[in-house]
Amino acid sequence: MKNIQKKKKNKENIKAVKRFMENMKVFFSAKPKKEKPKRPKSYLMRRLGALTFWIVFSFMFLVVAVNITSNTNSAEEEQTRPDLTINPATKPEAIQFAKDFAKNYFTWKRDSWKVREKRLSSFLAEGLDRQAGLVKDGLKWDASIQRVRLQTVENITENKAHIIFETTTEMSRKVPLKKQKKKDKTKTKTKKLTKFFAVPITYNGASYGVYDLPFITNVDETTTVTEDANNYREDLTSVKTGEQVTNVKHFLDTFFASYAKDSEDRLSYILTDEKHQNGLQGELTFKEVKSADVYEGRKQSQFIVIADVTMEDPKTSIQFDTVYRLVVSKKQDHYVVSNLKADQTIEELGSE
Repeated sequence: MKNIQKKKKNKENIKAVKRFMENMKVFFSAKPKKEKPKRPKSYLMRRLGALTFWIVFSFMFLVVAVNITSNTNSAEEEQTRPDLTINPATKPEAIQFAKDFAKNYFTWKRDSWKVREKRLSSFLAEGLDRQAGLVKDGLKWDASIQRVRLQTVENITENKAHIIFETTTEMSRKVPLKKQKKKDKTKTKTKKLTKFFAVPITYNGASYGVYDLPFITNVDETTTVTEDANNYREDLTSVKTGEQVTNVKHFLDTFFASYAKDSEDRLSYILTDEKHQNGLQGELTFKEVKSADVYEGRKQSQFIVIADVTMEDPKTSIQFDTVYRLVVSKKQDHYVVSNLKADQTIEELGSE
């Protein structure tokens, strides 16, 4: 009996707990949610304005920082970058302008100075002597330009230059004959006049002009260049003796004989240089290899050869000595010339 009452009491307790939990659930679920306080519109606009300000400020700061960095780098680059500005008074068109002036300068007739003055007027700067310094009083010769050859160009300022030509002029005049019996009482006497002639040229941004009187000068034509073959030898290791050297020298006779007379097809067997496929095709006849120095190449079975070769013109028997710098390589059972070009560096020759 007690057990039955105990079980009944337990059931009632469980039900009471369930009712309590349900009531609590209802209580909490029925509790109204707190609403966020409403912000006035002016507050929202202030927040938006502040956000916009900081975005714009950050962007401007970034732009200024980038510009400062770029300007600094540009300034450094400008300091280290070489000045590549070309003087306009040294350009080909300036040289042609000066050349045309020289031709007109050394052309005149004593009875038509106005014609010469008009020709020169398109070249000379305002204020210069209209005959460009030529003293016509007492002049006994007429002149006709024969040749104008560019000699050198001298920079004077950023827009001025002296352009120097070698000029050859034929001077002529009438002279009386000693014997007066002939119908023609005079004859024309001529002589050649060769001078180095400097033309002062400037460019004002719109046109070229001779800004000062031209003048006769002197040019030292003696070269200071040394023999190129000696410069080549300094960087090479000589191969003085051995069967390979003997074979290479014998091959040179075969090669140059073929190079002088054979067609491209036949020559291609011993000449593999793609840039120099054609030989002389009979223009010259091979006479001899006067000397040949053999040096080590950059690869195995490769040699750099400097050969002094004599060729002859078949029509006149005039002989020419030529220095050839070439790369000789051994391909299987025979030698070939893999490079035949005189003006390359040793590094370029050896890389073939």
